[in-house]
Amino acid sequence: MPRKSRITLKEIEHLAWLARVQLTKREKRLFKEQLSSILEYFDKLDEANVEDLPPTFHVVEHYNVFREDEPRQFPSDIVLRNPPKMKGRFIKAPRIV
Repeated sequence: MPRKSRITLKEIEHLAWLARVQLTKREKRLFKEQLSSILEYFDKLDEANVEDLPPTFHVVEHYNVFREDEPRQFPSDIVLRNPPKMKGRFIKAPRIV
C-alpha cells in the first residue's frame, strides 16, 4: 500500500521553477517520493523525547577558534597604490545613501 505523500506535484513544480530547472514527469514523481520520505524523517525527529535533555548551543566546546584581530599600520604609499579612484591623497568611493 503506497504511503500518503505530504508534498504535491504542484509544489514540486513550484520548487523546480524557483530553482530554475526543468523536470520531466518521471523526475517530478521521483522528487515527490524523495521529498516525502525526507519530510517523514523530520516527523520521526519531532517525536523524539527531549524533555529531560539540557539545552545546548554548540555541539562542541569551541566557541571562537579564530585568531585575535591585531591592527597593523601600513605605509600610506603602499595603501594608496591600489584604489581605482583618488582625489588628491584621498580614496574616492561611490556615494552610499
